[in-house]
Amino acid sequence: MKIGKKKGGVLNIIYLLIVIMVVVFFAKDVFMYTMTEIEEFLLPFQSRIYFLGKTAKESTESVINYKELVSENSKLKETIAEKSLVEEKNQRLLEENTRLRDLLEMKEHFKFKFKVGKISFKQTREMYESFAINLGETEGIEKNMPVLFKETLIGRVEKVFKNYSVVQMITFQDSIVSANAGDNTIGIIKGNRSEELIFEPVSFHEAQLKVGDKISTSGISDVYPKGLSIGEIAEIKTKYDKTFEYVVKLPFNIIDMNEIIVLTEVDR
Repeated sequence: MKIGKKKGGVLNIIYLLIVIMVVVFFAKDVFMYTMTEIEEFLLPFQSRIYFLGKTAKESTESVINYKELVSENSKLKETIAEKSLVEEKNQRLLEENTRLRDLLEMKEHFKFKFKVGKISFKQTREMYESFAINLGETEGIEKNMPVLFKETLIGRVEKVFKNYSVVQMITFQDSIVSANAGDNTIGIIKGNRSEELIFEPVSFHEAQLKVGDKISTSGISDVYPKGLSIGEIAEIKTKYDKTFEYVVKLPFNIIDMNEIIVLTEVDR
C-alpha cells in the first residue's frame, strides 16, 4: 500500500508539473498578446511623449546654439566696427595729411601771406551764409580779411573774437564781389544761397563770355585783392529782356570744406 501511495503521489506531482507547464505555455502567449495590445494602445502616447521630449531637447539645443550664434555675431560686429573705425580714422588722417601737404606746397608759390585754420562750427541752415573758424584775435585775425578754401575765395572775416572768428561767405544772398570774367570783362559776383553764383557784367553789350571762362576778383575793392580765383562760368541763361545771366560754379563742394586759409597780408 505504501508503495502504491508513493507511486500515486509521484504521478500526481508529474501531472501537476505538466499542468503548470501547459498553463505557463498558454499564459505566456496570452501575456505576450496582452502586452502587445497594451503597447499598441500606448504607442501613440509614447510617440507623443518621445516627440515632445525630442522637440524640447532640440529646442533647448537651438536656444543654446542661438545664444552662442548671437554672442559670436555680436563679437564679429564689434570686431568689424572697430576695424571700420580704425580704417576710417586712418583714411581721415591720410586725407588731412594730403591737404596739409598741399597747403605747404601752396605756401611756396602763393604770393599772399596767410594763416591756416579749421572750420570749427557750421549750421546746416546757414550752409551758404557763414561758418566759424578756430582763428581769432590771438592769431592776429582782423575783420574783412579774405578767406579761401584751397586757392579759391569763399568769403571774408565778418566778426572776430579772442579764439575764433565768423566768416561771411560769398555765396550769401546779399554778398557782392567785384570780379573779372574771361579776358577782361568787369562785373560783380552775387551770392545765390547755393554753390552757384551769378556774374553780372557792367555792360551786357560789351560782354563776350562763354561757358568755361574763369572768374576772379578784380581788385576794385577795399577787401579783396586782384586775382583771387572764384570759379568759372558753368551756364549762360537768356533772360526775358534778351540779356544774359551768367551762372558761376564753385570748383569744390562746400560740404567738403575743412581747412581754410586767411589772408593776413595782401598787396592791392
